[in-house]
Amino acid sequence: MTYIRETCGCCDCEKRCGPLDIVFVIDSSESIGYTNFSLEKNFVINVVSRLGSIAKDPKSETGARVGVVQYSHKGTFEAIQLNDKRIDSLSSFKEAVKKLEWIAGGTWTPSALQFAYETLIKESRRDKAQVFAVVVTDGRHDPRDKDSNLQALCDGNVVVNAIGIGDMFNVDEESETLKAIACNDQERVQRMKVFTDLVAEEFLDKIEIELCPDPQIVCPELPCQTELSVTQCIQRPVDIVFLLDGSERIGSQNFRRAHGFIEAVAEHLPLARSDSDDMNARIALLQYGNEDEHDIVFPLTYNITDITDRLAKIKYLDSSSNIGSAIIYAVNNLVINTQDRQKAARRNAELSFVFITDGITSNKNLEEAIDSMKKQNVMPTTVALGSDVDMDVLLKISLGDRSAIFREKDYLSLSQPDFFDRFVRWIC
Repeated sequence: MTYIRETCGCCDCEKRCGPLDIVFVIDSSESIGYTNFSLEKNFVINVVSRLGSIAKDPKSETGARVGVVQYSHKGTFEAIQLNDKRIDSLSSFKEAVKKLEWIAGGTWTPSALQFAYETLIKESRRDKAQVFAVVVTDGRHDPRDKDSNLQALCDGNVVVNAIGIGDMFNVDEESETLKAIACNDQERVQRMKVFTDLVAEEFLDKIEIELCPDPQIVCPELPCQTELSVTQCIQRPVDIVFLLDGSERIGSQNFRRAHGFIEAVAEHLPLARSDSDDMNARIALLQYGNEDEHDIVFPLTYNITDITDRLAKIKYLDSSSNIGSAIIYAVNNLVINTQDRQKAARRNAELSFVFITDGITSNKNLEEAIDSMKKQNVMPTTVALGSDVDMDVLLKISLGDRSAIFREKDYLSLSQPDFFDRFVRWIC
């Protein structure tokens, strides 16, 4: 596919926040509970997802490095180090955070802050990096712990944000504890009633601005191109496999919008006259969920009536997401269709995979899936919707081609004429 999406250098820009070292200190005590601990982890991931590129090398003078300390009672602290060589992308960071397990013990907040400074910041901070700490807790610490360590982060030129969750922080004594953690800067103290407030868009926006107030936006220098340099579908064979994310993150309303978009594309494209037609397009749709959930809504077909009928009967999986397994399943059951050779990909056809996803998925089988796509000479296109996306995964499934990623703000964009026209011209 030689058509370059018309951009004039305006698409797929990258946000850069300069050299940042950020340490999250999150409460993993018994009072937190498993659900709230999961919300803390989601908060960390969501914030980091907004901060642009993670340093590929922990010794790099640019990019963000992120560490995490989860704490409970004395001696139970666990850390993701700032200088961990394995953390070289947003995906690897997310994977490390997701592996943290709720400790469910006591609350030794002062010692945890001292641990964060001594173990993560003091020896490994970069000279030119601005250092931030974000502390999340739900209550008073164990009285055996030293109050003096509440300000353990304050002597090292670290900007500390303290977040207290629950009614306890309405008490003056506990309010002073938060203020002490934030190095007596009241503007760096945030009180919340419930843990779900951590992942509210408004609060995430606020934290993003505090951590990265002056981002640099770097856009690729792609040339303007006003004419298509690709032969239209009517003059060449194209087999298009849609892989539709059926995970719970999507929601039933957005899921309906997505399969409505696929139906509109099918009605717009010049479809083949038969399975053996050497020209024109055929379309298949696979909805995927977790590792073992794959729904072939329809195999590669030219029959618009069959496409419409099957889309009308589609059922939303409302599951988790494993895109690697979905790719492998699509290759084995749609591209290489041993059950029905007529429905397999045509030998002379351009084979295209269209992913409709935010990229938030399990990484299991992903590398194997990418290899499988390459072996079949798949031309990938990714439609990424919403602000919370995993760009590392999107780039992987797009085989590193940023121009093949369509970033849109929400699922309503799928029905906008401008987007629809750009997509159809790109895919065909």
